[in-house]
Amino acid sequence: CRSSYITTYPTLRYYVNGTEYDYTGSLAVETLREFIATTLVETCNPILDGNTCSDRAKRYANKWDGKDVVKIVGEIERLEKMMEKSESSTTAELRSWMRERRDVLKIIHGAKVATPTEAMQDRKARDGNSEEL
Repeated sequence: CRSSYITTYPTLRYYVNGTEYDYTGSLAVETLREFIATTLVETCNPILDGNTCSDRAKRYANKWDGKDVVKIVGEIERLEKMMEKSESSTTAELRSWMRERRDVLKIIHGAKVATPTEAMQDRKARDGNSEEL
């Protein structure tokens, strides 16, 4: 404990991309579950890697992938309103599913609104090619 500078108990630490953080939130079970679901669980990204998504999320992503941007934005807003209103009246599992659907839609939306020029610039930056377009 001394070498890790732990002076109070319980001390919870977590790592994201190799960086250590101290958990400072409530130790209530629901709060911890929510923290884990929003901060530590690998998020579903149906565009980059469908393997990070549950079968349920993949079906949801496939359903929305063909829809236009206006409908997607409307559904994102609807889900966010539902999440705000139902903070204390729904189960953690249902809140998690609403959050996962919203996040999937945000990823699909981002892929649809990215212009070809932006996509090319991002690709060149990742490849280390700094040539101008």
